[in-house]
Order: sequence, then C-alpha cells, then structure tokens
Amino acid sequence: MRQGKWIAGMLLGISAGLPATGCFTGGVYQVPEHGSLSADLTAEAAPRVARGQQVDPPDPRLRGQLTPPVVVPPPPPPAGNNGTLQVSGKTVRVSVRAWVNGKPIFDDEVMQGISPALMRDAATMPEPRRTERLTEAYNQALEGIIDQEVAFQDAVHKLEAGNKKALEKLKKIAVEDFEKQMKKIRDGKRATEEQIKEVEHILKRQSERNLISGEYIRSRIFDLLKQAANPVAIQTYYKEHLNEFQRLDTVKWQDVFIAVSKQRPTIAHAKRYAEELILKCRTEEDFTKLIQLDEGDSKFRGGEGLGARKGEIKPPEVEDVLFRLKDGQIGPVIELSTGVHIVRVTKREYAGLTPLDDKTQKLIENKIKSVVFEHEYKRILRDLRSRATIEIERDGP
Repeated sequence: MRQGKWIAGMLLGISAGLPATGCFTGGVYQVPEHGSLSADLTAEAAPRVARGQQVDPPDPRLRGQLTPPVVVPPPPPPAGNNGTLQVSGKTVRVSVRAWVNGKPIFDDEVMQGISPALMRDAATMPEPRRTERLTEAYNQALEGIIDQEVAFQDAVHKLEAGNKKALEKLKKIAVEDFEKQMKKIRDGKRATEEQIKEVEHILKRQSERNLISGEYIRSRIFDLLKQAANPVAIQTYYKEHLNEFQRLDTVKWQDVFIAVSKQRPTIAHAKRYAEELILKCRTEEDFTKLIQLDEGDSKFRGGEGLGARKGEIKPPEVEDVLFRLKDGQIGPVIELSTGVHIVRVTKREYAGLTPLDDKTQKLIENKIKSVVFEHEYKRILRDLRSRATIEIERDGP
C-alpha cells in the first residue's frame, strides 16, 4: 500500500468528527434524535436513465472478489523526533477503481477506507490469510463507497432540480465541518503539512459525500421512524418481550480496605480505625476522600468495588452485607484475616420486571427505530443501486 494512503487513514482516525470512507453505513445506522438538515429531499424525483440500466441487477455480493492493488502492506512508518510520521511525499498516479453513473471512484478512496489498524494486523498474518483479509477489507470499503455515491448522486440530483439553496447550505456545512477537522489535525501536529496536503483532497471529497448522503438517507426515513415508534408500538413491544426486561439483583459499590500493619498490628486495631473513619462520613464526598486511604486494589478502579451480581462479588465476605444495604448506605466494618473492608452502596437494583417508565420506553423506542432504520436503509440502497450503472475496473485482462 502506498504510504500516502496510510496517512489518509491515520488522519481520519485522528479527526474524530470526520467520517471515514467505507464507514458510511456505520454512521447512518445511528438513530437520529432530531430532524434532517434537508427534509425536502423526501420529495421523489423522476427516475434517471442510466447507461446499461438493469431492472433487476445481480446481487453485488455474487461478483468475484477484487484483489487490492497492493496486498502486502508495509509496517507503519516510524515516528520522527518531533512526533510526526516520516513519509516520502511522493506524487502517485490517480487511478479509477469503479464508475457510478459515469462518476469515478478512485483507488485512493478505497485504500483509505481500510483502517490502519487492520493493515497492521494483516501485516502480521501468514499467507494466504493476509491476502484474503486485505481483499475482504478492500471489497467492503469499495461497496461502502458505492452505497455512499449512489445516495450522494440522488440527493444532489433532487436538490439541483428542486432546491439549490438547500444543496448550497449542505455543501457549506460540509466545508465548514471539514475545515474545523483539518484545523484539529494541524493543531495536533500529528502529521506534517506535506503529508496533509497529499491526502487533503481525498478527505474533502469524502467529507462532503458523507454529510450529504447521510442527510439524504435520514430525510427519507425520519418520518417513518416517528410513525413506527409510536406509544402503542412501544407498549406492544414491552408486553411481547417481557423476558428482555427481567433484571437480576445487582449492586454498584465502593470499597476501602484497611490492612493490618505496624500502625495497626491487629484486626481489632484496624477495625477501630475504620469505625472512626466511618463516623466522619456525612456525605458522598466524605467517603470519596477515604478512597485515598485504601490499601487494597480498589483505588486503581477509582474506589469501585469488584463485582455486581451475587456470586461475582470479591471478596465474597462482603457480599451479604452489600445486598442488605440501600443506595448511599455505608455498611458495618467487615473483618478479614489481613484487614478490614469499609463498603458503601452507590446503586442498588432489585430482581424483578423493569417497569415501563420513561427510561424503558426510550430504550424500546430506540430499538424499534434501529430495526426500521436498518430495514429502510437497505431497501433504499437496493433501489438506488438498481437504477444506477455501476462498472468495476478490474486489474489484469
């Protein structure tokens, strides 16, 4: 793999808000909590006539697997003294991997859709597993970009015909978001300016396509989600899936261990010291201060006790006390052979059926929306792909 493409993936990883190529589906599957930026995209446009249009195209999953241009990735470039990555900055030839309605998808885009972590993992695999894994990742990235491209083109087509101002607004938002993310990358000094400029055009192109295609899909599904996750549907789901809302006895707790030591040579001394500490605890903040005195391992977990369910609590000697306490209560000092434990319950949940309260209703609402969204998302993309001309450029004869 060319090093510039590795840098593209690295920059996408640094920029948390900038979606990566091939991750279009991952971004879209998030259940939207608000309306779309481009609600008018829901208006259906007249179907376009595409070259070689097929009424029922073959399932793309049945196509022969493509081999990436380079199947053996190099190890990640070493870090320089200034913390930047050392790359050649060599100008590379732009090649087209696929065409969607006559618009190109570049090899650069597909390669940067394969995460650096996957490339590093693949480099450690023996052949033929390495080639198989990279080929699989390459094809997944390509399919994701094709999905993104058909949605992007349909969105642009509709907006150009019906609402150019909305399209301009979306493009402006995409540019502003991209510039913010690139500023973060530059300010973080994780790559040189030369490295950034080598891949900036790829990232900018994909940033715009991610935003517009994502808004397009959301706008087509948003109203349907609200209709599907109505109060009656939520109540029906709850009644038909009561097994999902059965909860066990659980406890979240804090633990402070006071060990037998030279200062406290016996269990009695340690217990008396612990009881004096408990008497000083009036608030949650007071107990939190005691965590600094812990001589066990809970301080490495921020004072959190180990285990939440019966049979999982460690040490097991404290379990019985914990499940007799309520939220916020501190238990009696618990003696062990090596010292004593002071425990406090922060949250106690009892076995039984979770009520259909606001929290449960919201959980069910999101579940329904997630299922409907995934189903509609796939349906829309199947429709868009069936009306598009998709051509794959293959290596070799």
